[in-house]
Amino acid sequence: MGIIMEEVTVDDRGRILIPKEIRDRLGLKPGSGARLEVERGRLIITPPLSPEEFIRSMEGCIKEGKPTIDPLKLKELWKQSTHQQ
Repeated sequence: MGIIMEEVTVDDRGRILIPKEIRDRLGLKPGSGARLEVERGRLIITPPLSPEEFIRSMEGCIKEGKPTIDPLKLKELWKQSTHQQ
């Protein structure tokens, strides 16, 4: 899968149109959710986690001692996964 780069315009309500080719590659359908993340000054748009992906991402994070994941991040991941169902 190669890199696709598109210039888009932000409208007066903060919306952008994700080009069809990109929506198709990510499997984004009308009414589906998407995750937005800001990382090092970049906006990253990804499809939402499936319940199976959420469970896999949590494997091994609950152990004795200090948690290996920030509890607030865990809460946010849980919230995102439950909105998909």
